[in-house]
Formats: sequence, C-alpha cells, structure tokens
Amino acid sequence: MQNRFLIELSQELPVASYYELLSICDDSGCFFEYGSDGFAVVSGETKSVEKAAFVKRISLIISEAAKLENLKDIALPKGTFFVRFTDSSNCHDSKMESRIGEMLHGQGRVNFKNPDYIIRAYHWHRWYICRETYSNDPKEFQKRRAPLRPFFSPVSIDPKYARFMINISATKEGDTVLDPFCGTGGILIEAHMLHRKIIGIDQSLEMVTGSRLNLKFLGIRDYEIINSDFLTWHTDKKIDAIITDLPYGRSSPTFGNEIDQLYEGAFEAFSKILKKNKRCIVILSDPSLLKYSKNNFVTLAVIGKRVHKSLTRYFCCLYRK
Repeated sequence: MQNRFLIELSQELPVASYYELLSICDDSGCFFEYGSDGFAVVSGETKSVEKAAFVKRISLIISEAAKLENLKDIALPKGTFFVRFTDSSNCHDSKMESRIGEMLHGQGRVNFKNPDYIIRAYHWHRWYICRETYSNDPKEFQKRRAPLRPFFSPVSIDPKYARFMINISATKEGDTVLDPFCGTGGILIEAHMLHRKIIGIDQSLEMVTGSRLNLKFLGIRDYEIINSDFLTWHTDKKIDAIITDLPYGRSSPTFGNEIDQLYEGAFEAFSKILKKNKRCIVILSDPSLLKYSKNNFVTLAVIGKRVHKSLTRYFCCLYRK
C-alpha cells in the first residue's frame, strides 16, 4: 500500500498552486487524491512534489478519522517530538496541541528545541495525525530574487513563478527548455535548478550580457544564451518545452514589431521548433492574444495574477498539436 501525504499549499495564487501540484503528480506517478482550502492529499512518492513552487509542507499521514476521539492507539516512531496543530476552519485553538500531545502519550518525549521529528495535526474535513517529512524554506527563493542578482530589470520574473512555469511544462531532468525572450535569465535559472538543459535568446545585447552575468553569479556554467531576434533565428534542434515571459507594454521593447505582429510570428516560430505533444508556457498581459496560437496549439490553462489595478499577467499552458 502506498504512503499517503497531506500537502499544505501556499494560497497567494490558489488556482496556480493546485494546477502545479496536479501537473507534478501527472508527470511523476504520484497520485493526487483531492484538495481544497490550501490542502491536498497525495499518495505515492513525493520527492518531485518537494520541488514545487507553492508547496509549503509535506507530512506523512499516520492516522485519520472523522472525529478526534476516534484517533486511538496511534503508533508513533521512537524518539522525541512536538505537536503543531492547524485548523482549516478555525474552530479550535492552539490548546489542541497539548491535548493531542497527551493523546499521543507524549509525556517525557516532547522536545521543542531538537526533536527527532515533528507531528502535524490537522482538522480539515477530517482529523489527520501526520509526521512532517518536508518543509519549504522561503529564503531559498528570496536568495534568487532579481534585485539580489548582479543584473536587474524591473520586469524580471519572481523565482517562485518561474519555478511554477517549469513545473507545469511536463518536462523532466535532462530535457531542453528554451526561453526565446530570456531577459535577465530568471526562467533559465529555475530551469537549471531543476536539472533541465537551458537555451536563452534575446535581441538585446544588454539583456544577453546581463543574463550570462546572473547565471555565472549563481554558479551556472552549462548554458547557451544567444543574442538574436528569435523571429529570424534558425535551429535544427527540437525543443522539449518553450517557457517565456512574452514582451508587453512600454517596459518591454519589441524592437519595432507591433504586439500583434510579434505574437503571431512568435507562436508560428514556437510551433516549428517545439516537439509535437510538448508544452509551451507563456505569460501574457492580454489573453486574447492567444488567438495567434490556435493553429498549432491547444490551450490547457490560463491563470491570471493581478499585478496592480491596471495590469494582470496571465500564465498560459499550451499543448503543441
């Protein structure tokens, strides 16, 4: 019987967090059972889930029941522990931690400073007693934020959202990811962190130079970054995924190309170098521009993220026919 895990998800963009987890489960062989309210249950191997952008914590389910009093005779591993309690409906307070600790016969075994493991108790539709197996360190993404890199642009993508884009691309380690409008290299950095081969293209020599500088700053040496107009660039390679933040507005120059002309040409070029049955993940500021993708792509998902009052960015997952 496969192990079952309770997953805590970041809720800054709930639709994205569930779509990412579903995508990872589909690609890795673990099974997404159900989810809501910032939680999900997954069965099988969760190593790949640990690489998700929006997963906060993973805990092995030891016991579960409809009512707390039905959780009896729970066998915990040897060693010391402490209890942390989370209630999705906020109908219980933190005093439950002591009650659950007593129920688990924790007397003499509670250690808050250096425990052997952490017990996570959840009230979410049912009661769950779990052992924490993974906790995300948000500082890891923070260390790679654009302002902390040598070369910075105001429109640089947040590392967490770049990671999300890689995770919904249906690629695996060793696959080749292309960012044809690579800017400062944020997507390439996260792709490399997930052991993809990376190729970046940008028409701006300044961006190409800056992107190379950022990758080297983070210790990345195995990459290909090309100074070229992607619409006139040719290659015999077939790419496993195209992942990019398409130029938009005044802050992202299109070098004389009108937006409609650029997008029409870009989607046509994407279709020529992307392998069939593979995915293209793009960010748009206007989802109506997906009309230029319809000849060669099927839209799987469009997830909007509001940036400010007048701007929403759309993460679009496309499938190459």
